[in-house]
Amino acid sequence: MSLTLLPGLPPNAWADSGFPRSVTDALGRQVHIARRPERLLVVFPSNIELVWALGLGERVAAIGGSVRWPPEALERPRIGGALGYSVEAAAAHRPDLLILTPAHQSALHLVEAFERIGVPSLVLAHPDLPSVLRNLTLLGQATGSEAAAARVRASLQQALNQIAQRLVGVAPPSVYLETAAAARGAYQTMGQGHYANDALHWAGGRNVFANQLRGAQQVSAEAIFLHDPEVIISLQQKPKDPASIADRPGWERLRAVQTGRVVVLERGHKLIPGPRQIEAVQAYARALHPSLFPPEGA
Repeated sequence: MSLTLLPGLPPNAWADSGFPRSVTDALGRQVHIARRPERLLVVFPSNIELVWALGLGERVAAIGGSVRWPPEALERPRIGGALGYSVEAAAAHRPDLLILTPAHQSALHLVEAFERIGVPSLVLAHPDLPSVLRNLTLLGQATGSEAAAARVRASLQQALNQIAQRLVGVAPPSVYLETAAAARGAYQTMGQGHYANDALHWAGGRNVFANQLRGAQQVSAEAIFLHDPEVIISLQQKPKDPASIADRPGWERLRAVQTGRVVVLERGHKLIPGPRQIEAVQAYARALHPSLFPPEGA
């Protein structure tokens, strides 16, 4: 099961009504939007995914950040790069709404600069899975696409509910979710207040570091050994044989290794807090409960 995002909708899909309006963004700012935005400047992959999920791709004038999806977004002009974002270069695209996120610190200076020239900026934060759903609604309000936002949010919620129904009465196994592994024995994972932790929970797993860590953190092999997880899920850019994890010094003693419950998944969009997080939940559910969630097409 996977979520089908809305295709690009025609420019007149929504009536230009209800403007001017104000919305409250992630910084607690009251953002005044005089008219329905027609030229969006969108920074950060998660925001790109939200915009395209609502069928607003045709309104995007330019994008910023390490965007790899959807393919149509890659055709848009790009602003910014490793050295930051130029106000002049961004303004040259004549945007009437800037959409960005606090995680992209190098772009936040655009907010004040755009305020001075009368262009509103909407700052979205996606620290956890509920915030992704809330931001669909907020972005819908800011762009005059409330109906599309309601449909996409309802579709996501329905998919989550279907997973939850299958997991009724099922004990969640303990899980170590590895988001990166360094050569010197340092490993990346996460705790509470992170969308991947929420995704694991929705998939019927219990993150072994949920009560110890907050957000993305680095942990040692010793900390992982102390928890001795029942399942290991490793996210890798180019998935390797799960046996490579068993080959790490001392890891052969872990329950997950001894019982063959080591799963390697492609990292891809699983670490992008956008609407496709539902697909991450589905992938984790298949890894944790294969009898309840058989592979697609099986």
